[in-house]
Amino acid sequence: MPEAGSAAPPRAFVRTLLRSGTPAEPAGPVADDGDLTAVGDATLARASRYWVVVPLAYRIAAFVKVFIGFATANGGLGLGPVLGATAFAVLSNSAAVVWVLRSGGLRARITTRALGLDLAVGVLLNFVVAMTAPPAVQPFAVDVAWTWLVGAVAMWAGTSGLPAALWLFAAAVPLRAALTVAGGLPLGNQLAMTRSIGCLVALAVAIVLAVSILILLGVGTRFAVDIGLRRGREAERRRTRRIMHDSVLQTLEALAISAPGDQAQAVTRLAELRSVAKAEAADLRRRITEPVPTGPTRSFAVELADVATELARDGLRTQLVAADFADDHKVSSDRRTALVEAVREALRNTVKHSGTKQVVLRVEERDGGIAVVARDQGQGFDVRDRPPGFGISQSIVARLAEVGGHGTVDSQPGRGTRVTMWVPG
Repeated sequence: MPEAGSAAPPRAFVRTLLRSGTPAEPAGPVADDGDLTAVGDATLARASRYWVVVPLAYRIAAFVKVFIGFATANGGLGLGPVLGATAFAVLSNSAAVVWVLRSGGLRARITTRALGLDLAVGVLLNFVVAMTAPPAVQPFAVDVAWTWLVGAVAMWAGTSGLPAALWLFAAAVPLRAALTVAGGLPLGNQLAMTRSIGCLVALAVAIVLAVSILILLGVGTRFAVDIGLRRGREAERRRTRRIMHDSVLQTLEALAISAPGDQAQAVTRLAELRSVAKAEAADLRRRITEPVPTGPTRSFAVELADVATELARDGLRTQLVAADFADDHKVSSDRRTALVEAVREALRNTVKHSGTKQVVLRVEERDGGIAVVARDQGQGFDVRDRPPGFGISQSIVARLAEVGGHGTVDSQPGRGTRVTMWVPG
């Protein structure tokens, strides 16, 4: 069965894009469960706000190009109206590009009105050029003004879909005929018919290119969001496993370890177990329900001291050395949290595996970040013969790697263990 909240098939999504274009705004709020359709629509909505910049930039460059071609082929004949149309198009489209970029894209509430106004200006510009250009060069002059409509159709194709672009293409046939008549030429004029066919071909090419870009934008966005959500879900699974390992599992293992005198002091031992269980339950509830902090509220050395105090109930005596460390809060909250949790796991491993109850914890600034070194003089182990367990590989190494840091374990039998943990500033 498909996973809840999974995406619609890519082909269905492409059909939706072709039918309605990039969404002007999300259909609804993005669901907390990571629904891919909602997330994809929201991402496309942000991208589509800048869609119109591409046709606007095309018109700026194309108007200059076709004007140069017109002036080269016809000299000064009909130069006035064509030059005026070109200057108006370049200035107005340049202003439109600046406005779109400064306003954060074309907003949904004004999309239809803005594109409608743009289309009306293009039609009017074509009629002005058609009626003012000399009949001998009128078809060529209309070719220059037609550049506006090519960009307009591309914008409609991208924002409203293929049907809207095809309707505009159909309307362009009688429009081109009306321009010929407005310029005083008969509909059967060979030059006018040839140039009209060329203008319609330019519209068709614009539609094909716009739809192609639309499909690439939509499919690329959908796959990118899909990959992002999959990675996010996997990261959440790793986080859940770490919480279970670093809290519940550690507590259960500690409770399972028998101590001398347990039978003789059953009541006292039971009270201790209840106290530990209550503390771990409160900590687990805090991890699950509390929002992620937006920034550090205490010094890093104090956070490490709290971890050392927490492990002291298991009999671990921690010597914290932070004399040369200046905590200036330059490290982000996520990196500090990852480092604190990695240190907690390193100290728990000392309690469980080292055979000693003493550890030295040194904090220092190193390589533009914060480094914490946990060193014990316990029994040690051969890192080449013993593969790292979940605590080292996930709770220390992988956790630090996710925030751009790293963790290393150096140990030899009978010579203790040194765990180095570092995060960038």
